Amino acid sequence: MTRLTAASSGTWTCPASPTSPRPVWADGVAYISTGYMNPELWAIRTDAREEAGSARTLWQWKPGAPAKPSTLLVDGLLYFVSDNGVARCLDARTGKQLWQRRLGGPHTASPIYADSRIYFISEEGEATVIAPGRTFTLLATNHLDGRCLASPAVSGKALFIRTDTHLYRIENP
Repeated sequence: MTRLTAASSGTWTCPASPTSPRPVWADGVAYISTGYMNPELWAIRTDAREEAGSARTLWQWKPGAPAKPSTLLVDGLLYFVSDNGVARCLDARTGKQLWQRRLGGPHTASPIYADSRIYFISEEGEATVIAPGRTFTLLATNHLDGRCLASPAVSGKALFIRTDTHLYRIENP
């Protein structure tokens, strides 16, 4: 079981199995995916004053929690995609699922938020672009050449996507 405990220095440690997804944090709450062996998504209050020496688990989510892709937090909503390609959106405060949608294909790359859009990219190079929100709104789908395991990157107004055969730079002039 994963436990988050505060050290006297005010730093936090989380003794658990190695995880791949990076945590996200906002308003005193860390959203942590436990990764690999038994993936779960946890919302943990990080204010040590709440309970001296330990964090408080606000909620846990198991169905379709990602083992590899990281979660994304945008305007109080958590977005993630399971390794087998089902995207979900949860209310970050309550952990309540707002929507889920099968995107297809396995996913390793983490979703990214750029230019008021969320991008999911499957291992087969299928890019799904959605609008952030409490309902699923598909904006576009595109197919990229090559296999994609790497998470996209943003620099300025450009979105960079690397596949095993191409490096894409997507930018409006």
